[in-house]
Amino acid sequence: MAPRRIVSIVNWLNELGITRSAGDLLILRQLPDSIDVVNYAAEDEPLFPRRYDLAEYQERTRTVRQNRDFLNVLIDQAARERAASSHQALVNLMARKLRGYGAIPRSNRYIDLSARVCNRSHLFEMKSTTERNFTSQIRRGLSQLYEYRYIEQIPDCRLVLVLQNPLPTPIRWMNEYLERDRNILLVWDGRGQFFASDASRRVLPYL
Repeated sequence: MAPRRIVSIVNWLNELGITRSAGDLLILRQLPDSIDVVNYAAEDEPLFPRRYDLAEYQERTRTVRQNRDFLNVLIDQAARERAASSHQALVNLMARKLRGYGAIPRSNRYIDLSARVCNRSHLFEMKSTTERNFTSQIRRGLSQLYEYRYIEQIPDCRLVLVLQNPLPTPIRWMNEYLERDRNILLVWDGRGQFFASDASRRVLPYL
């Protein structure tokens, strides 16, 4: 009885266009309007599985256990940052952009936002900024993105640093430094609309 009911539910989801079947996989096409971001409550679940088999999830669980102290630091830091309304506004704005492009925004307890766009993984780190903390926030975001990419084992993903405000004139050189030297794409909010360099816009079509 249970297998028949599962098949019926899967067929119903496929007919509504919410999911599609690919072999043994049920793939989510779009999110319901009531859900902004898919939040992975357990950090031992990979955001971007490569094989979708049990061994991959067991490997991830071992990695998380081995790095538990380090992950706890990341989680505590993320929780403090997410308490700021400006930080959440950046997350929500980018999530809407991704959803509008047909991507599914995802997060976990330390990664602000991620998505699979044009068959490539994207990781986002949002940073609230003031006139006094631009440099420290950029440095923090840069290191976090590298750490997240390593933990998630997605070396080919795009790294995107999202700032609350445009760079002040004295440190605008950092845009070129991040993009050309560090291979991190810089995006900033311009009162409800994202801006970026022409080079970044070409590879971030959802902006």
